[in-house]
Amino acid sequence: MIDCSIVVPAYYPGKVIDKMINSFPIVKEILILDNSSDKILKNNILSNYKHIKYYDLGDIGLGRTFNKSLDISQSNNIFITQPDVELKKNTIENLINAITKYPDAAILAPLVYENNKYSFYDCYDLKLDQNNKIVNKHKSKNNFDKIPNQDFYAEAINSTALLVRKNILKKIGGWDNYYYTYLEDIDLSYNVRKNGYKIVKIANSRVDHLGFGSHDKKMHKEINQKRIFNFNKSSLYFNLKNRDKKYFLLKTSMNIFKAIIKLIINLILLDKQKIIKNIIILKSYYYFFIIEKFYKKILSK
Repeated sequence: MIDCSIVVPAYYPGKVIDKMINSFPIVKEILILDNSSDKILKNNILSNYKHIKYYDLGDIGLGRTFNKSLDISQSNNIFITQPDVELKKNTIENLINAITKYPDAAILAPLVYENNKYSFYDCYDLKLDQNNKIVNKHKSKNNFDKIPNQDFYAEAINSTALLVRKNILKKIGGWDNYYYTYLEDIDLSYNVRKNGYKIVKIANSRVDHLGFGSHDKKMHKEINQKRIFNFNKSSLYFNLKNRDKKYFLLKTSMNIFKAIIKLIINLILLDKQKIIKNIIILKSYYYFFIIEKFYKKILSK
């Protein structure tokens, strides 16, 4: 048995979760942390897996869900993944074995493939200056032209699949509870590095990611709208929290202006799908500044 807790956040995953579960090795525990109170998941799908612990957390978002895993997991090694991810041979074993090689690593992660092709989203650029301030203006994707053949330090990664060391994450405060979804992983990456710890990609560890397949297809329209809303709101929060105030104000003003112009154009063109998208984006600004009153945090700095 591997000394590791596997944690999977779920939101109406459907039967895609079967393939993921069947790819797991024998570990100390498997925890399904459900954000959807999905009775089909609990009573039908997971009924075939008596060894899995199911928790109905309610719709609390990924930041709070991942922090919950720090409280309830029985191992210091927590492998977090998604319902549409399949582990390959020795994925977790090779991550665990790498811990002694990288004692200053808070996160060790496998290489991520998308439908058996090395993913363009495997890691991200997030350059820091000597004062641990973000210096690059945009979060860009990795620049690898070929599959890495050795371990490497990453600047930032997403939460598709990663092994976290619970004692280190608890020491630095874990995830930011504000993030419902999107950028909670980039924010964590920043927090890990500015506290002096490392993020390491392990070349002999691999997962295959279906991509946008972590929910039942019948939920696609609803979840896609939630994605647009929450990605934009998370981007606002990340930039407000971690970047220069002038940069935040300039970028946000430009994006609001663009969203208004695009809405007007699409109203003229009667493009219903794009009209809905623009309205959702503008709604996220309204919610962030008016409902949550984050403008007060800007003015107080």
